[in-house]
Amino acid sequence: MTNKQKWQIIKRSIHEVNCLQGWLMPGYFIVKICDLLTEIISIFVTSLVVDAVANGDDVKTVLSYAIFVVGCYLILWVTKYLIYDKNNTRVFEFEKKAQKKLWEKVLDMDYVHLEDTGTQNDYGRAKNQIRNDRTGLSSVCNNMTNLISGIFCVVIGAILILSMTFRKSVKSGGFLGFICSPWGFIAAVVLVILFEIARAFFTNKSIKYFENIDNDESVISANRAMTYYEDYVFGNYRNGKDIRIYSEQELIFDDYNKNASLINKAWLKGYKNKLRNDVPCVILNILSKITVFGFAALRAMSGMISVGEVIAFVLYFTKISEGVTEASNAYGMLMLSPPFCKQYFDFLDIADQKYKGKIPTEKRDDNEYEFEFKHVYFKYPGSDKYVLRDINLKWRIGEKMALVGRNGSGKSTLVKLLCRLYDPSEGEITLNGIDIRKYSYDEYMALFSVVFQDSGLLSFSLGENVAASFDVDKERAEECLRKSGLSDLLDSIPNKLDTFLYKDFDENGVEISGGEAQKICLARAIYKGAPFVVLDEPTAALDPISENEIYTKFSTIVGTRTAIYISHRLSSCKFCDDITVLDNGQIVQRDTHENLLNTEGVYSAMWAAQAEYYKDTAGSLFE
Repeated sequence: MTNKQKWQIIKRSIHEVNCLQGWLMPGYFIVKICDLLTEIISIFVTSLVVDAVANGDDVKTVLSYAIFVVGCYLILWVTKYLIYDKNNTRVFEFEKKAQKKLWEKVLDMDYVHLEDTGTQNDYGRAKNQIRNDRTGLSSVCNNMTNLISGIFCVVIGAILILSMTFRKSVKSGGFLGFICSPWGFIAAVVLVILFEIARAFFTNKSIKYFENIDNDESVISANRAMTYYEDYVFGNYRNGKDIRIYSEQELIFDDYNKNASLINKAWLKGYKNKLRNDVPCVILNILSKITVFGFAALRAMSGMISVGEVIAFVLYFTKISEGVTEASNAYGMLMLSPPFCKQYFDFLDIADQKYKGKIPTEKRDDNEYEFEFKHVYFKYPGSDKYVLRDINLKWRIGEKMALVGRNGSGKSTLVKLLCRLYDPSEGEITLNGIDIRKYSYDEYMALFSVVFQDSGLLSFSLGENVAASFDVDKERAEECLRKSGLSDLLDSIPNKLDTFLYKDFDENGVEISGGEAQKICLARAIYKGAPFVVLDEPTAALDPISENEIYTKFSTIVGTRTAIYISHRLSSCKFCDDITVLDNGQIVQRDTHENLLNTEGVYSAMWAAQAEYYKDTAGSLFE
């Protein structure tokens, strides 16, 4: 990465922080200026007091200096801590807003990205840069403030020290005369600068080593593992049952400790390296101070400056040295930050691949929407293997169709294409004769109610989960729940639709079974009232009685809407008007249940295999 590219990212990082929390960087700067002014005033007044005492000035003069210092201290201290405390709140607000921005990206980005492991890794890296106080987003503002304040410290110190430097030299020869001359001052400055440059070199070596640790793939992987354990294993009480039943504690802690050990070893090596570089830094710092003290003492011996000015000179020079060090370190950290901040922006900059048209979908009272697949091929991103090949399929309006086939035959993928979670690699899908990519994406998605096998529920109230909104039509939601077979649950919970699911946010929340969860998802699909219903293995977690209840009521539940039913259990497909059989990514059969049974092919073979399985299972149960 070139310096130009680094500064572009630094500018973008500062702009991002200012947009999310405008007063954060000014707050940092005000705190730094208050600290600097406090120290400068202290040095200046200390030199005056020392000279006043040495010159035998009256007590009133000394007290006036003390009162001035106390007054300045009080003003600066109050200002600093008011800003400092407020800035702590601003940092928290910034982190929440930045995290929210990432969440919004996750919720709005194309599903094709969301399912990609690389994108998940990108999200993990982006999230880390929000709270990375060394090289993350907020640290850029902090380091830029330190760079500016360091330069400001050097400038102020130089202005104050110059008034004591270029005075008329006392007559003195030899080395003392050289020290009292402007050339002596220049020589001392050059020597101190050389010491500080050498210190910066060793400091940057340490920083560079830590950068290598942050970029080490094994450390990144270990950090992701630690985050997984902390967020999804230790922080999710629902895992507790399996962990205890299968005694997984040792497995978890062994892997957790392995990753923690890898991270600790990497950072230990970093701190050992830092210690090796700290030794020459300390020596160089001592040499720098000896140079300054010696220079001031020799000038005082010649009578060029007073005792109080010696103290001021040394302390001003020390502040200049500290300013140079602060600016150097801040610049070094700034130059390390762009690759890390870029991870945050790279995630936000992930471009949507889908073309999202603007044609509104028809608002039809008769729900007559006709979908057609025309020579559709599809392969997942990063794969050369086609999951679907030359799919040609049309849905007759108002009918119930089943999609069946072996695992991996492409059933769920076909539904994902229909719902525009993915776009075809080749071919097109049309709605009423128009390519679905030309429709408004949000309006097109509103046409579907889908129950996936792994559909998820949120830790909100039962009613909010059904309505997918805080605005719940309670009468309608209750009707949908009863249609989906949840009358017993609804009658048994005291707060009805206001009952929270799970105990994440309410200790009185209810824990629901997998079957109940699928029924709630089915109720959510009914509540939405979309004209096209897709049920992807909706009864996989249900007991046989509940499953039969859903099948029996299926026509009533779906009504006149078009429906696709995906299942491995062929017995559940008998109620469908049309059955499409997929095998190895292609449509191999399509007909009614009775006709398919009487035709040699994949469907009849699967039916015979499942019938034999149930026969054998039933026999073994009653032996």
